[in-house]
Amino acid sequence: MPLFIQQPVQATRKAFFIAGFSLATWAPLIPLVKERLQVENGTMGAILLAFGLGSLLMMPLSGMLASRYGCRRVFTSALLVVLLTLPALVVLDQVLPIAIALFIFGAGIGAMDVVVNIHAVITEKRANKPIMSGFHALFSLGGITGAGVVSALLALGVSSLNVVFMVQFFLVLLILSAWQGLLNESEQRDTPFFVLPHGSVIILGALCFIAYIMEGAMLDWSGILLLGQPNVNANQAGVGYTLFAVTMTIGRFTGDRVIAMFGHKRVFVSSAILATGGFTILVLSTSLWMLACAFLLIGLGLANVAPMLFTASGRQKAMPDALAVAAVSTMGYSGILIGPAIIGGLAHIFSLIGAFTCVTLLSCALFLSYRKVQLD
Repeated sequence: MPLFIQQPVQATRKAFFIAGFSLATWAPLIPLVKERLQVENGTMGAILLAFGLGSLLMMPLSGMLASRYGCRRVFTSALLVVLLTLPALVVLDQVLPIAIALFIFGAGIGAMDVVVNIHAVITEKRANKPIMSGFHALFSLGGITGAGVVSALLALGVSSLNVVFMVQFFLVLLILSAWQGLLNESEQRDTPFFVLPHGSVIILGALCFIAYIMEGAMLDWSGILLLGQPNVNANQAGVGYTLFAVTMTIGRFTGDRVIAMFGHKRVFVSSAILATGGFTILVLSTSLWMLACAFLLIGLGLANVAPMLFTASGRQKAMPDALAVAAVSTMGYSGILIGPAIIGGLAHIFSLIGAFTCVTLLSCALFLSYRKVQLD
């Protein structure tokens, strides 16, 4: 691979790892924040909502900023916002200030998520071969590493503020090593601040929304589903999501080679069928073994769906790449935000199995709409 392509590829991998690591750093700090604030679950939920709102509001804007000023400047600026906000999250002890800090932190994370995908779309076009799944695998690896390292340091008795300082130092070194390879050209200086998605971008965003609802169902509800099984206690309930996460990570690391062999369209349809099949087994399961198989299939099926949708957003002609990726990211991310709440409402009306049945039916849209998506 020529150097002018290899450098952006390596830089994009590091940027995805940075984005995943930065996001996961927050997860082990959440219980400490709740303990420090001494608030009820309802109040803590409202505080956590500030993170989602910050991310969701910043995502469409970050596409415009990347188009005007280039990915390198916007990604680095967003990372700087995240790093400067992290200490506030571990020292503030009042609800409103920490909610504001979390809103800003979420805005930085949301911008990083969009810009890194824009950078990946541009880089994949230059490489002229499938590499998007490998990028997303690095995001997953960064998440696992970030959560694991921060949790381990806290368990060893390192103060949360010192942990944040270590994270800051590590991420600064990593972004400096990626700096030279990050692309900084802009598409157009007069990009509007906001453009409503249109054309095929709406379809891509809707499919990403569905994929992220399915992923959010695993993250937020798989443990509760397992708790309803005989001989499963709260300490074991996380096994389901672990199985899902393992096959998703493996699927992303191998996805580029599989796509190169069989093409985007075949892999997309096969992935969608695997994920829907996994959810079908889940709602029909009569044993823990069937549930375990379902979690494995869902993880493998969903592994490459979102990466392929981002690739398709860079191939459509209805909108500029940066704005299209931002729109797909925003619509998809809203699925993670509101999807678990929708599932909770359906579970209240019907049952948790009934809610997962609704998700199963919704997932059919993935393989039924493949003709509408420009994959190959």
